[in-house]
Amino acid sequence: MHGSQTVRGRRDSLRVKWLSLPEAHGAARQGNAMAMERYYRPELDVLRCFAFLMVFASHTVPGSTAVGGAFGVDLFFTLSSFLITTLLLRESSVCGALDVTAFYLRRVLRILPLYFGFLLAATTLARSLVPDENLPLKYVVAFALLCGNWACVLWGYPHSVATPLWSVSIEEQFYLCWPLIMRRWVHRLTMVAVGLVVVSFVTRLCLVLHGAIHPQIWCNTLARLDPIACGALLAVRQDKREITLSPGIRVALLLGGCGVLTAAGRFGDVVGIKALVTFPAVTAACVALLVATLSLQMAPGRGPVVRALVYLGRISYGLYVFHSLFIRAFGVPSTHAPLARLMRAMAALLATIVVAAVSYHWFERPFLRLKESFTHVRSRPA
Repeated sequence: MHGSQTVRGRRDSLRVKWLSLPEAHGAARQGNAMAMERYYRPELDVLRCFAFLMVFASHTVPGSTAVGGAFGVDLFFTLSSFLITTLLLRESSVCGALDVTAFYLRRVLRILPLYFGFLLAATTLARSLVPDENLPLKYVVAFALLCGNWACVLWGYPHSVATPLWSVSIEEQFYLCWPLIMRRWVHRLTMVAVGLVVVSFVTRLCLVLHGAIHPQIWCNTLARLDPIACGALLAVRQDKREITLSPGIRVALLLGGCGVLTAAGRFGDVVGIKALVTFPAVTAACVALLVATLSLQMAPGRGPVVRALVYLGRISYGLYVFHSLFIRAFGVPSTHAPLARLMRAMAALLATIVVAAVSYHWFERPFLRLKESFTHVRSRPA
C-alpha cells in the first residue's frame, strides 16, 4: 500500500511540475496549489441526503403532505451543476484549458455502470420482486440512449422501477454539452447561464399555452434547465469569492428554502399557469438551501449523526436509483393503513440503504478508482 502511495505521490508531483512549465498556458502558482488540494465539501453530502429523503417521502407519504418532496430532483440538479461547474472552473484555472475527453470518461465511469446495470435488472429481474413491472421495449431503447425523459414526455410514465432514471437522462444530456460550452465561453458563463434560465421559462410558457399535461413539462429537458443553470451561476460566483453568511441569515435561508418547497408542493403545480410561478420559486429555494449549506464549515470531529448523513449523501446516487424498486417491492403504494404503510416504508428505506451501500462499495467503487486516472482536480475520495 505504501509503495502505491509513493508512486501516486511521484505522479502527482510530476503533474504539478508539468503544469508549471510555460507550455501549460500560464497556470499560476495558486492554480498549482489548487490542483494538489482535493475539493470536497462534506456538508454538500448532507444536502444530497436531504434531497434523496425528499424524493423518497414524496413516493411514500400519502396525500399532499410530502408532495413538495418531488422537488428534491431540482435540488439534485442544482447540486450537481454547482459541483461539476466548480471542478471544471478549477481545471480551467490549473491547466489553462478543459480536457473534455477526460470529463466524458469521468461521467461514463461515475454514472453509466450503475445506470445500465439497473436498467438491465429492470428489464430482466425486477418482475420477480415487482410482479406488475412493465417497461416496454420503446422505453428500454429510450433509456439506453439516455433519452428516457423524452419517452416520458411523449408516452407518459412507464409502470416501471426504472422510471426515476428520467432525471439522470436530463443531467447527462446537459453534461454532454456543458464542457464544450465552458471551453468556448468560460469567461461568459454568467450570460450563458442566464440565457438558459430564459430558455427554460420560455419553453414552459409555450408548453402551458399549448395545454401540456404531466409529465410533458416535468420531464422536458428544455423546461428544466433553470436549477441546473442556477447551480452553475452559483459556482461562478463562489469561484470569485467564498460565500460567508452570518448564522441568522443561514438559518433564514434554510427555513425559507424548506418553506418554499413545502408551499410549492401544497399550493403550486407543474402544469398550467401555476407552473410558471412554481418552477422559478423552487429553483430559488434550491439555491437558498445550497448557499446556506456552502456557508457551513463542518468540523473534522463531527458527530455520528452527521457522519451517517454524509455517508448517505455519498451513496445518494444508488439510493435514488434503487428506491423505487423497494418501495414497490414492499407494497408501499397499495398499503393504506397508516401504521402498516409506515412500517413498509421504513423497510423499503432500510433495504434501499443496504443495497445502495453494497452497490457503492463492491460495484461502483472500482469504476470510481479508475475515474481518478482521468481527474485533473480531485473531488470526493472514492
